[in-house]
Amino acid sequence: MKRRLGTVLAILLCIIVTAVSVYADDGMSQNPDYATDYYMIVQSAQGGADIYDEADPKGIKLNDGQIPNGTAIHVLGEKDGTDGKKWAYTQYHGMNGYVPMDDLDPASRADAVNEEYRTFGGKDVDFEVKIQGNGGNVPVYNGPGEKFDEVSGTDGIADGTSVHISQYMQGEDGTNWGKTDTDGVTQGWLNLDRDTDYVNENVSGDAPEATGTSGNVPVAAEIVTPTPEATPTPKTTPTPEATPTEEATPTPEATPTEEATPTPGETETPAPTEDKESDDEQSQKTSGKNVKADSGMKNPVIWISGIGIIIIIILLIYFLKKKK
Repeated sequence: MKRRLGTVLAILLCIIVTAVSVYADDGMSQNPDYATDYYMIVQSAQGGADIYDEADPKGIKLNDGQIPNGTAIHVLGEKDGTDGKKWAYTQYHGMNGYVPMDDLDPASRADAVNEEYRTFGGKDVDFEVKIQGNGGNVPVYNGPGEKFDEVSGTDGIADGTSVHISQYMQGEDGTNWGKTDTDGVTQGWLNLDRDTDYVNENVSGDAPEATGTSGNVPVAAEIVTPTPEATPTPKTTPTPEATPTEEATPTPEATPTEEATPTPGETETPAPTEDKESDDEQSQKTSGKNVKADSGMKNPVIWISGIGIIIIIILLIYFLKKKK
């Protein structure tokens, strides 16, 4: 009987320990000392900062490469580190962790947006895109990234709306963002890959100035379309002396270069939907606003441990009664 009781207790203890370990590995036990809501900019003598699983310089680094200087950090909480210094609790590439305050400079949200725009090569552009919200509205953000939060007091922009993009930036995570200035709609930054029919070639290379009335106006299209102006070559064929060369005059048949003009149409291929599908996964990252310092009563570790202890007590009572 005692051996059986010992076995049951050992199994329960293993379950509790395993649950606690899994919960900790999930990064959900990283509660900061208190919650905050402000911005800072990475500015380190090392050229970048690291993000750790805990406020400990000997902790596990969550990033493969350093967070580059100039990157805006949305500070969701603060914590005193094991090194006696302040650490900022934030979210980076979907990972929650801590960045040393020594590697950060304070900034307003507007300053943080401007610094990222400058650091990651933001450009003034002139093109239009159509909103693709699968029947619903798409969110508009205060800056080029979800960490800047959605523009408050609005419902976003309706599906199918055409909007003008005046500024463009590709974030360091590869996501393309555009700022709309269209009258009558919420103005702010859009995730071009996820929420519009944006084609990656719209703003490629060193020619983001490419203009057009459609989101599908790649720079290459402007280079090819001028070829029809060269087609007037037939005007040179009428040379009287060259009449015997009428066999050569078929040069107009070479003018089928006009077939190249369809390139603007080709840009309307549904390729953006693939970008949209791949970026839908990214949109499911936890929003920084939902990360708050949990109280102890909401900590699943406490609940799991409590339930395990109650089960152990019930089993002890049961076996003691049965023994009598």
